[in-house]
Amino acid sequence: MKKRFRSDIEKNLFRVPIFLDKETHDWLYNLSILMKINGGYKLPKSYIIRSLVNAFMRLDVNFKNIKSETDLEMRILQSLRRFRRMNRVKQELANEKSE
Repeated sequence: MKKRFRSDIEKNLFRVPIFLDKETHDWLYNLSILMKINGGYKLPKSYIIRSLVNAFMRLDVNFKNIKSETDLEMRILQSLRRFRRMNRVKQELANEKSE
């Protein structure tokens, strides 16, 4: 029998209400629809947000002198660029070794 994704929910979670603008809310909704169209489940917004936070926690973000939400967003994007560059270099090195 196929295991449903809802049975994988951790039981020790805290409820954290957040405010989202309509654009963000619609993006999350459309993302969940896209997952379903592509053969997966239509995950709830809370699952998507939790996954984004978990991925964010793995990044090496410089938190010095952040004074606004925009500053934080820019630092996160910088960290993502570094992460992508680092993975690209690792992939290139792996390709060189296999040749």
